[in-house]
Amino acid sequence: MDGQQQIAAMMEGYRNNPPKVINGSKVVTVLDYDNGIATNVQTRDVTPINLPNSNVLQFITEDGSLISARPSGTEPKIKFYFSVKEQLDSADHFDEVNKKLDSKIQAIISDLKLK
Repeated sequence: MDGQQQIAAMMEGYRNNPPKVINGSKVVTVLDYDNGIATNVQTRDVTPINLPNSNVLQFITEDGSLISARPSGTEPKIKFYFSVKEQLDSADHFDEVNKKLDSKIQAIISDLKLK
């Protein structure tokens, strides 16, 4: 199987069997921009996505993390983007909160077996 086939199979796997939990947080919404549908995982309610179709998947977790996956247009690989949240009560705690955010990202990478 060549790289493009592997990528297509991986994206299809995420579409057919999206992760249920990422970094200990339940996946609550799956957005499939190729199909133009956002699915509430708990209720199975679907909402149309009013954007052009694109081979992109997004997983939103209970803790507010957002994980996006999209195949590269120029290389045989999938690019992943992460958005994670933590409360910052004061600038004095910036380094501590930043470490928590880095830990969340590393846990997401581990959960999705990206390393």
